[in-house]
Amino acid sequence: MSSERGVRRAARPSMPACVLIATLLLAAAPGPAAAATEDELFRQVKVDVFDQNWPSVLGGCDEILKRRPGGPVAAQAEFYRARALTRMPGREAQGLEAFRKFVTGHPQDRVMVEEAWAAIFSTACPPRRQEAACGTALREGLGSPSPYVSMLAAIHASDSTDEALRRRAVPVLKKAYAAQTDQEIRNEILIALLKIDPRQVPQADAPASSRPPASPPGAPSKTGAPSLIRMTVYDKQEKRYDLRVNLPIAFARMLVEAIGDHEREELEQKAEQKGIDLDDIFESIEKAGAGKLLEVDDDTCHIEIWIE
Repeated sequence: MSSERGVRRAARPSMPACVLIATLLLAAAPGPAAAATEDELFRQVKVDVFDQNWPSVLGGCDEILKRRPGGPVAAQAEFYRARALTRMPGREAQGLEAFRKFVTGHPQDRVMVEEAWAAIFSTACPPRRQEAACGTALREGLGSPSPYVSMLAAIHASDSTDEALRRRAVPVLKKAYAAQTDQEIRNEILIALLKIDPRQVPQADAPASSRPPASPPGAPSKTGAPSLIRMTVYDKQEKRYDLRVNLPIAFARMLVEAIGDHEREELEQKAEQKGIDLDDIFESIEKAGAGKLLEVDDDTCHIEIWIE
């Protein structure tokens, strides 16, 4: 009997041993997952931005701003949050409000502020649609002390139906054109000026004479395909040029290709009425070579178009 009790005591572990086993089992058991750090959250936000997963971007940014609204990535989180809202159907107005809040709250972040204004203009002024918020945004942008922001606003204003807004954009575009060195941006500015008023296109190399040319310029000294379209409209009564334009042919081609489908259709119809095939016009110019393309003279004006 005593031996039985000894066996039972040996089979039953002592109390300290039970505690040790329980501790080891608890340590080995999987616990709750650790919450993602702020850096991990922001890395995932950037991945979601790249994938254009805007609901996930919004959720990630909200979580970052909830944890540390003044943290090191808070400004970027605010920016991406606003972008996500502008890309989610039905929440564009919230996105505009968020971008405006960002612009006001982070004036020191110049690059992101400029990007925010670009997003405001593109969201408020969708192509071929006039939104009430568009005019307000463009007027604010035209008055911005930032040359980049005012230039973007002026370029967008060239598509507006508000004539006062379009006129206000002209001096901004001219100033930007004079200061700009990037050729692609200069071309965008020229397109905007041509949309508003071709007479406002800067012509640094335009002839200074106040009288219409007696004859078109001679053939260019360099050989090769024509590269420039020149046009002058001289008002005989006012004794001044109403229009002097020197337009690179490559730029003119780009301008025609850049216009909207509706405008292009109207332009093609008008061209066809005059026997002109718009699709082949540049090829025809290149084949014709340098020389006078058109001359019109009456009691009121003298018009000349020639190719160089």
